Amino acid sequence: MVYSQEHIGPNKFRRVFKEDVDTSELKWHQDQHDREVFVESSSKWFLQMDEELPQELLEGKTYFIPKMTYHRVIKGTGDLVIEVKENKTYKIPQKVKENVKRGIFYLRKNGKKTTLFERFVNSDSVDYNTISTIKNYFDSHRNNVVISEQYKGKPHEDSKYVGWLLMGGNAGYNWVIRESRKGY
Repeated sequence: MVYSQEHIGPNKFRRVFKEDVDTSELKWHQDQHDREVFVESSSKWFLQMDEELPQELLEGKTYFIPKMTYHRVIKGTGDLVIEVKENKTYKIPQKVKENVKRGIFYLRKNGKKTTLFERFVNSDSVDYNTISTIKNYFDSHRNNVVISEQYKGKPHEDSKYVGWLLMGGNAGYNWVIRESRKGY
């Protein structure tokens, strides 16, 4: 194995490249997500990005590696210890967007405006923090799924129902649960 890895948080892990790693294992590769790499320990290890000169990995410094960009690590002396934060994104299902749009419609019917939710429905994906925020909402509002009897025929007046829709409704609930079960 080229490195050992330990998960230390959401989309965050620590990697250790041992001094005795075979240089031929440190290959050019691409990652599926943007990454921020913080160097905990390094002695003359280098990072080389596609079509760039190698740059020394300095302790205490953070390096950004854009997704789908070829790069490689060049062996130094001692172990290389890095913290990698992966900036994952999650594709927003169409049904979730439809529910949010309905929630926006009901807000407007009440004379209210929101740019936050409009940006959401105009996006293709969201980051982990957004998924986590939506999940926290659903964790504390599990009983707000249906329109209250007193608001039948006028759902825009049921603020709890509208709030549920703005978070994606039942489809949003199922989506964030599914994504959070996948782990980091």
